[in-house]
This record gives sequence, structure tokens and C-alpha cells, in this order.
Amino acid sequence: MQKITVIVFSFLMVALSGCTSMNNNGCGEGYEEMYGGYDYAFDSTDINTQNALEVKMEIVNGGGGWWLEESPANEANQDLWVSITVKFSDGTEENIQFKDANWDNFGDGNSGSSWSQILTFTSPNGYCDNGCEEVRFSAGTYDSIMYYNETCDSSPWIDID
Repeated sequence: MQKITVIVFSFLMVALSGCTSMNNNGCGEGYEEMYGGYDYAFDSTDINTQNALEVKMEIVNGGGGWWLEESPANEANQDLWVSITVKFSDGTEENIQFKDANWDNFGDGNSGSSWSQILTFTSPNGYCDNGCEEVRFSAGTYDSIMYYNETCDSSPWIDID
């Protein structure tokens, strides 16, 4: 019985080591399983003179060419889902999906339907009248997620400039 307990304990330690082991990025095996090989960074987060928020995302690691929406003309299916969450001065938050009503959102390829380098989210005028404080971005495919600028974090809060 003692030998079986030692074998089971050893097996569990090896199996669980992926949860605590670190790879070169310091993120462990779970990171590697979900990592699609793409990283993003915030190119800019600006509020213009009409209090509209513009957030530009940049792919900093990996190729591009993600489809953000269906394209019958190009016979392409959406393969990346993106959104931003805005935190206001009063602590409330709003999540904005790609192509939400009243937002001007577009990628830099295929008439805005795909993202190869820069992805832009632009709010309606007056959106930040009550103060936009922070923003976070989320992106994922069916089986992976994008991480922020070679970190283990997929969606950190970033101060709006």
C-alpha cells in the first residue's frame, strides 16, 4: 500500500508540475497551451476634443491576418473575437465588442474586416464626457488567446492618455 501511495504521489507531482513550472516567459504550461503565438500592445489610447475615445491595438509578435468578422466576398469566416472594456471615473465599466452599434471599429485589412497590424476602436463623440479612466483589451480564437506584450496577462488595465 505504501508503494502505491508513493507512486500515486509521484504521478500527481509530475502532473501538477505544469501548473507551477515556469517557461522562458515565466508563465507555465497553461500559458503555452492557450498561447496562439500572438502578442498585442496598445498603440495609443486617446480622447479627442469631442470626448471620443480612440484605442489602437498593434500586433507585436506573430503574423497578422485575423478575420474579425465574416466576409462572404472573401469566403472567410471570423477567426478572432476582440473587445475592449472601458472603466469610467465613477468606477462603472462598459464592454464593447467589435462592430458594436455607434462605434467605428475596423482592422487594417480587407476593408476593415481583418487585422494584420493595427486594430482601431473609436467611440461616438461625447463618450468620455463623464471621464474615461482605463481600458483593457481581450482577443481570442476558438482555442487560444492573445497576450499583452509578451507577458502572462491577456487583458491588463491600461491608463487612458
